[in-house]
Amino acid sequence: MRRKNRMLFTYIIININDHFHKQTYMSFTLHQLDVFASVAKNKSITKAANELFMSQPAVSIQVKKLQEHFDIDLIEVIGKQLYLTDAGVELYNSQKKIKNELKVLEMALDELKGVMKGRLSIVVVSTAKYFMPYILGEFRNESPQVQISLKVTDRIEVTSQLKDNECDLAVFSQLPDGVPVEYIEFLSNPLVVAASPKLDIAKKKKISWKELEKYDFLIRETGSGTRLVMESLLRKEKINPKIVMELSTNEAVKQAIMAGIGISLVSRYSLTNEEIMGKISVLNVEGLPYVNSWKLVYPKGKKLSPVARSFIEFSKRKDIRAIIG
Repeated sequence: MRRKNRMLFTYIIININDHFHKQTYMSFTLHQLDVFASVAKNKSITKAANELFMSQPAVSIQVKKLQEHFDIDLIEVIGKQLYLTDAGVELYNSQKKIKNELKVLEMALDELKGVMKGRLSIVVVSTAKYFMPYILGEFRNESPQVQISLKVTDRIEVTSQLKDNECDLAVFSQLPDGVPVEYIEFLSNPLVVAASPKLDIAKKKKISWKELEKYDFLIRETGSGTRLVMESLLRKEKINPKIVMELSTNEAVKQAIMAGIGISLVSRYSLTNEEIMGKISVLNVEGLPYVNSWKLVYPKGKKLSPVARSFIEFSKRKDIRAIIG
C-alpha cells in the first residue's frame, strides 16, 4: 500500500509539472490561477469578485499579471460580454486539471498517514435526493473526517458538471449521452405508475396499459431519466395518452398526482411517505415495476481521489437497500 501511494505521489507531481512550460520561470501563483478560473467560469470580473470576496480591481490585476506572464491575451470583452480567448480556454482547462491533481495529492498524503479525510463532491439528479443522504450519512459514520458536498439538480446540469470535471462522482439512472464515462451500479431503481387514491383505477387489482390510455398523464421535463423511460414504455405498449402537464421536479409530479391532475411514472423510492399517509396509490400495472439501476458515474479515464475510491468500495460492500430502509 505504501509503495502504491509513493508511486501515486510521484505520478501526481509529474502531472502537475507537465502543466507548466519547463523552460519558463513560474512567477505566477495558484491563487492567480484560481482567480482566473472564477472569471472564466462566471464570464464576469464582477461575479468573480463577489464569489471570491475580492474587489474588482484586485481580480483584474491578477488576470493582468497572468496575461503578462504568458504574454498572450486570456480574455476579451466585446460589448459588455467577457469571452475567453483560445489561450484562456487552454489555461482554464489546465487549471481544473491542476486543482484535481492537488486534491488527489492532499488525499494521498492523508492516506499515507493512515487517515481517510478530504472532500467528496457528488452531484445527483433530483430523484436521487430521496436516498443519497442516507447512503452518504452511513459512509460518513465510517469516515467522519470526510467532508461531503451533495448537489441536487436536473439531469442537464449533472451532465454538465460531470463533463467539466466539477465533481468527483455523479448519480444517474439513465447514463448521459455524449460523455464517455465509467460507472458502477449500486442500487436498483423500481419505477411504478402512481395515481391519486380517489381515482377509480386505484382500486383495481390488475391494470393493463390499454386501460391507462384514457387517463391524463403527467410527464417530467425534457432530458429527465424518468421521462426517457416513460416515453419508451408508452411506445412499447403502443398507447398514446393525453399529456396534460410537464413538470420539472419529482416533488411537483407528486403534488400534481395528489391533486388528481393526472397519473405518472415515478421512482418507488420517492413515494414512501405518501403511500403510508394514503395520499398516493401505486397502480398494479402489468409488467411493472420497471427496474433499472442507479449508477455512480465518473468521466472515462478520470483519476479518482482516495475518498471517491473509498466511497465506491463502500457502495460495493454495503447492503445499500438496507441502509435506505
